[in-house]
Amino acid sequence: MKLSTAFLLLATAAHGASAQSIRKPVNKAKILSLARRLEEAQGDDAANQQEEQQYEFLGDYSLKMIGCSSEQYQDPENGEYEYGSVVVRLCPSASCDDQGVGCSAGYGDYVVGINTFVEAWLRDKEDDMQDDANQGDDQWDMNEFAECREFEVDQDADEEDGGDEAEEVAYYVGPTCIDGSSIGVGFFSDYTCTTKPDGVSFEDISNGWSLPYEDGGLVTSYCESCAGYNDNGEYELGEMCTQMYEKASSKCEGKMETYSSNGKDDSGCEYITASFPSTVAKSSSSVGMVILWILIALVVCGGLFFVYTKWWMKRKQGSAANLSSSDGVTA
Repeated sequence: MKLSTAFLLLATAAHGASAQSIRKPVNKAKILSLARRLEEAQGDDAANQQEEQQYEFLGDYSLKMIGCSSEQYQDPENGEYEYGSVVVRLCPSASCDDQGVGCSAGYGDYVVGINTFVEAWLRDKEDDMQDDANQGDDQWDMNEFAECREFEVDQDADEEDGGDEAEEVAYYVGPTCIDGSSIGVGFFSDYTCTTKPDGVSFEDISNGWSLPYEDGGLVTSYCESCAGYNDNGEYELGEMCTQMYEKASSKCEGKMETYSSNGKDDSGCEYITASFPSTVAKSSSSVGMVILWILIALVVCGGLFFVYTKWWMKRKQGSAANLSSSDGVTA
């Protein structure tokens, strides 16, 4: 709505005021200030509505992590680096499979920083983790593993296990990619969480404690719906999906059937193919297996039809021969 419209509303409300009071500069300033606030509020409402329309398509999808990489990643918004990245897939919710790459049709792939992804995932699961903590099922604050951070060395660590040396050296823990398919928690000697310490284990500096999720599984590979009902019974989009869509530096949406009001974004397809070859290969193999099974089914059906046709022709010929013999005997 234009500024003039806001003035009209304010003028109606101030109609009973005297002409003298309207002429005072201070009152004019107040009217201008109120008009601008009205315009800003209307602008915010329009922006929120536009954003809702932009992300509305996400309600048809479920999000699934399908691969990761230890390659350095740069956030497109702030230029900051993360030392690892994740490729997530939006699959149609009706066909998203917890196994493998989730789906082989109608999907979009996105690349985000590993810290960004883990932090969003842990925030989304915060209530579940709190329930586990209350029941005594988890001795660790999992939010501490959302980013690479220095680990406070246990002062009671034994000297023979490297305790004295550990106190002089900084060690770090943080999310890391394992085998290109899972995210775990790693133990490192540098603030970027990329270099493994030489000759020192996490148990050495933690008085024997084992590092959780060291072999992977910090984040599940299950399909997570992008929409659901909140505590007030309102249907809404999940923050994790919208954040992944906003933060993605590379997008490959060519196979999506429903997509953003801004159109499909295929600018990241080549990067994803080059950076996550095994993940792309899994997607291709899934499609290939479907095609293979279809071909096998066609061959089997064709073979059965051929056998049936031959059997029917033989039976028909045999019936004709019997009929001819019967006619000869009658004559």
